[in-house]
Parts: sequence; C-alpha cells; structure tokens
Amino acid sequence: EWGKVCRAVASFAGTAHGREATEKQLWGVESVSYERSRKLLRETEAAVRLLGSSGGALDFSGLDTVAVESAINCVSGGSVIKGQEAMAVVSLMLFVESLQVTIRAAMKQDEDSHNLLLPLTETILDAVVSKLLVKSIQDVIDDDGSVKDTASPELRRYRDQVQALESRLCQLMDKLIRNADNEASLSEVSIVNGRCCIKITGDKSSSFDGLLLSSGSDAGSMIEPIIAVPLNDELQGARALVVRAELEALSKLTDKILLELDNIQILMQETVTLDKVTARARYSIAYDGTLPDLYLPNIEHGIVNAAKDEPASTTSSAQLTKRPWKLFIPNAYHPLLLQQHQENLRRTKKDVASATAEIRRRRIYGQDIAEEDQLASELDFMKIRVSELERNHPIPVDFMIAEETTVLVITGPNTGGKTISLKTVGLASLMAKIGLYILASEPVKIPWFDAVYADIGDEQSLTQSLSTFSGHLKQIG
Repeated sequence: EWGKVCRAVASFAGTAHGREATEKQLWGVESVSYERSRKLLRETEAAVRLLGSSGGALDFSGLDTVAVESAINCVSGGSVIKGQEAMAVVSLMLFVESLQVTIRAAMKQDEDSHNLLLPLTETILDAVVSKLLVKSIQDVIDDDGSVKDTASPELRRYRDQVQALESRLCQLMDKLIRNADNEASLSEVSIVNGRCCIKITGDKSSSFDGLLLSSGSDAGSMIEPIIAVPLNDELQGARALVVRAELEALSKLTDKILLELDNIQILMQETVTLDKVTARARYSIAYDGTLPDLYLPNIEHGIVNAAKDEPASTTSSAQLTKRPWKLFIPNAYHPLLLQQHQENLRRTKKDVASATAEIRRRRIYGQDIAEEDQLASELDFMKIRVSELERNHPIPVDFMIAEETTVLVITGPNTGGKTISLKTVGLASLMAKIGLYILASEPVKIPWFDAVYADIGDEQSLTQSLSTFSGHLKQIG
C-alpha cells in the first residue's frame, strides 16, 4: 500500500513537476540513510512552520512548470520562445520574489524560526530575480501570451493595416450580398484558408463574377468574388508581415531570456524542491500528523536509551512516556483508512451544502414544490450520513513496544484488525524514514529501519507442495 500513500502525498504538491518529484522521492525510501531521514524531517517541520505563518504564500498551484521547462528547453536549444512560455517564466519569477519576502518575514519572528527555516530556504533566498527581465517580458507579451501591439512600431503598423483591410473586405462582401438579386439563393460571408469569400446555397448561380473555391450539394458553393481578389492578396501579405514582426519581437525577447537562463533554471529547481517539501508538510497537516522522534537503535544491544519525558494530558500516559520504549506510537491511524474516511466525510458534507443551496434557490424562484419535498427528503438522509461518518471514525491503535522486545506476535479473531495494525506500523516506519509526520498522537518515538519487510497473504501452493505455513517460511527465508 506504499504506492497509494505516495500518490496521496504527491497530490498535495501544487505543480506537475512537484507531484512527479514528490512521488519519485517517496518511492526511493529504501535507499535513504539515517542522516538523510533526519534532514527530511527537519525540512518537513520547517515547511509546517512556514505554512503556519504564511499560509497562501506557499501555494504553488498557479505555476505552470511544464511551460517553464518548455521555455528553458526552447531557449537553450536555440529556438524562439512562445508568448505563453515567456509569461510562465514571469509568473515563476514573481512568485519567487513574493516568496522571498514571506520567508524573510517568517525568519524574523524568532531565533528558533530563523534556525529552522534557514537550511530549507537558504538557496531560494539567494536566488536572483531579474526585475528588468520581468519588465521586458511584460512590455512585449500580454497576460494571455499574445504579443502586444506595443512590442514594436512595425507590428503596430502592420496590425493596423490588417484591421483596415479586413474592414474594407467586410464592407465589400456586405455590398455584394445586398446587391445579389437572387431570391432562390442564400448568401453569407465565409473564410476559406484566410481568404474572404461568399458561401451560396441554392440552385441558381451567383450574380457576380468569382473564383469557385469549393462546392458541394449540401455545403453550397464557396466563391471568392473577382473584385475581392486584390484585397484578399493584400490582406494575406499584411498578415505575413504581422507574423514576421511578432517573430522578431519574440526573438529579441529570447535573447534577453538566454542571458538569465542559468538563474531561471535555479528558480525552477528550487521552486520544485520547495513544492515537494511543502507537499509533505500539507499532507502531515491535513491528517493531523505528529513529528516523530526518529532515532538510530544501538545495533549491538538492540535497545535505545531511555525516552525523554514528554508532557501528557493524563497521569497514565505520562507514566507510559517515561518508560524506555523501543517504539511508541499512541493513537496511530492507517493513512489510507483515515484518508478514505475524510474523503467520504468531505464529499457527503459537500452534497449537503449543494442540496441546501438548491432547495433555497427553488424557494426563491417558486419552483416545483413536489421536487423540493423530494430534495428535502434526500437532504435529511445526507445529514444522517454525515452524522454516521462523524461517529464512526476509524479506530486508532496504540503501539508500545518495550526495549527488551525483539519479536511481537499479534493474535486474535478474523476481521479483528491484526493485518491493518501490522500495515499501520509498517507504513509509519516508512513515513518517518522519508520525512513524513506519523498519523498519531504525541509523542511518537520510532526507530530508523534500514529496511521494512512484509509477507502478507496465503502463500499456499499445491503445485510446489507448499502448505500455507511452509509457504510463509519460504517467503520469509
């Protein structure tokens, strides 16, 4: 089930590259060292702190990293950048500039925040954002990615020329259609390959001379009036000049971006890295996770020093935390079980809100009362469903394993929760190792494992003469 957890965490990243990088990092859990695990946990803790102080400033969803990557590849490969790619670069640079301000403000709150955030954000704080390049791009490219009229005097002149020719052609076509004395035919202006022509449907021929561009019994005839040919030719030429002027403006812009390409690549890389860390933090916050105390067991003795005392809400839990546990995870949830429950609850609450809004709308506009009664009945059922989901919360499990314990055997009836308990502690071990909070109550103490193995299911095989028991022995061996 680790793959499902990886996808769930990755879904909290705001960019396409962030989601891909998050899932790739989580899948690499087996090769992570103890020192790397500690670093990943500190990063996640820093991102949780930053989210708490800045909130929306860490929203990466407005960035189009795919377009930025395309821009980088385009410029480095010697091609001319597209307008939308250039604007994606602007969005990235402005986002990083705003993020730098937010991070610096959060670091000034206290020394602890400064020390916690510095390792995570030092590189992005040092990244250079060229305001001159941002202005250069915004002067040439509009928000929708199109080249502005003001990009060059030539472009404005050619576009004005195109507009004037289109206006003259439109007036000419209207005049031809009005003068056509043919009641058996229907005429309308159409565009064929960029050329203005008249579409005629009916049995009779047109009342003007023209070139037949296409014809069909159902589609009618496309005719370019002879009188419109020079204007169409001139319009095609003017449009070609517009395209050339746009290309020249984009080419000059590409040269400017090329000078800042190294900085843009750094901004892209650091933004994706921060998005990846923030995804882990958002996931941990969304499911009310706890920062684990991850330690490296004493390999020779198989035990760890006594756990530090933690404040607790009750006397019994305080006494428990004072004991030197090898593993201590109170109120631990299986991440997928908790995710499924929250999604069901959120979806049902959304249905309640939608049904309530629909009933209110029907009352305002005085619509069908019978349908309103049906909706009200469905709404009552949904509210009951919400209450049931809130009551039937997944049941957590307490894991408290003493220092001297090396093997733990769990027995019990079928459907009693044995397998899901094993999966919960196994996934918790992997989550802590890769820098995720544990979905449990405080405090959490868990050893760092170089590997986690699972053998779940019936290994019986008649063809290999394996009983269920011997099948498990072979798999474990």
